[in-house]
Amino acid sequence: MSRYPCLSNLNGSISSDTLHDIEVAGYRYVILTICIFGVVCNLLNLCVLLQRRLKESPYTYLTGLAIADMITLISISPFSIVRGDYMRHENIFFTLVRFESQFYMPLANYFGQVSIMITLALTIERYLFTTYPLRTRTFCKPRYARIIITIILIICALLSFPRFLMENVIPSIGPVDSFNPSICSTQAFIIKYSSTNSTHIGQCFCVVGCPRKKFLPYRNAYYITMFIINQILPVFILLFLNLKLIRRVQNSNRYTLDELVARQHTQMPSSSTLMMHPIKQKRLRDEHRLTKTLVAIVLVFLVCNTFTIVSYPNFIKQITIKKYPNYINSGFRIQKLITNIMLLLNYSINFFFYCAFNQKFLDTLKTTFRHTICSYLQDKFYHQNNNIATQRTLLNSTTSSANSSCYLQSKQHSSYKNISIYDEEFLRLKQYPKQLSLRK
Repeated sequence: MSRYPCLSNLNGSISSDTLHDIEVAGYRYVILTICIFGVVCNLLNLCVLLQRRLKESPYTYLTGLAIADMITLISISPFSIVRGDYMRHENIFFTLVRFESQFYMPLANYFGQVSIMITLALTIERYLFTTYPLRTRTFCKPRYARIIITIILIICALLSFPRFLMENVIPSIGPVDSFNPSICSTQAFIIKYSSTNSTHIGQCFCVVGCPRKKFLPYRNAYYITMFIINQILPVFILLFLNLKLIRRVQNSNRYTLDELVARQHTQMPSSSTLMMHPIKQKRLRDEHRLTKTLVAIVLVFLVCNTFTIVSYPNFIKQITIKKYPNYINSGFRIQKLITNIMLLLNYSINFFFYCAFNQKFLDTLKTTFRHTICSYLQDKFYHQNNNIATQRTLLNSTTSSANSSCYLQSKQHSSYKNISIYDEEFLRLKQYPKQLSLRK
């Protein structure tokens, strides 16, 4: 007997409870943990990349990449709540799924596309800079990088706007015996709480994806086009350029940037060497480290997006429809979960590549947090010292006021004594003439 009766199909076969538990645990714990972890890592990236020391154009691209990755992870977080089988209230669940399909997921896809295009733009800039350093040096500046990122944001917004309009969802409620979970877009569950209709309690419930009718003729063409633009073309371009950059990194110990510039003009042989200024050597090392960092980022992107390409639903249906017709409702669910985990890792782990391959980023990270910690400790000790000094000042002022009050009281007492003495003397003098007159 299955622990999840709503997962039974009409043909009598029962979905595996283990399969359901793995899927729910993956969305409930693994994906949510990766999202939180990725947001923290991208916040650390921004804390370092926004420092004035990292002002070159590649760091401008990396700053935009960190912002896009962080917003993508934040937008995907509600997806883990919906797919994590948390609730048994059909109205709340339907509201969350509707927001997810019409807002959260289109927003995540938009910023995911922005992240891909920024990675592509950075790779093209690195390739041109390492190949034609003299010609492209004037264009590889932060101002042009910000302009390119703005253009990417506008173009991706125009391309992703139909996602916010195409999708719609409808609820599906039915008895356990006749419920068909194969049409569901979410996990089917038995309703335990209902605020609209008490007869729904005990029945199966899920949400079914239902594209809007007016966009239905263009829906497949749109998603195939976006799949080619976002996945196929970037993978081939990045693979080609990344192989070129790997060769540049391998030859970085033999060639220098000045040699490449001179070779463009004079075709000097590779065996000759030039003496370089230490500052130029340091700049060249920073450029090589940036290239290594980009190579690592692109390699992870290629690996993670390979899972996306082979997990395209229409592609899976065409392959498995004859021999494994039920794969799209069973094994594909785990394949889709693994694909989502790989994509989220791609948005989350760039921080470790920056620390591993870019010494300038690592030094800036240490300096930034050392300065932050020292400033915090200084402020803390400053406030403590101020409090102690204030207490001492209050104590001294209280003591001095007490002393002054005692002094004033003593002065007043002595003045009272003097006044009384004067009064007695005045009375005595006033009586003295009378005494004299009596003697006479």
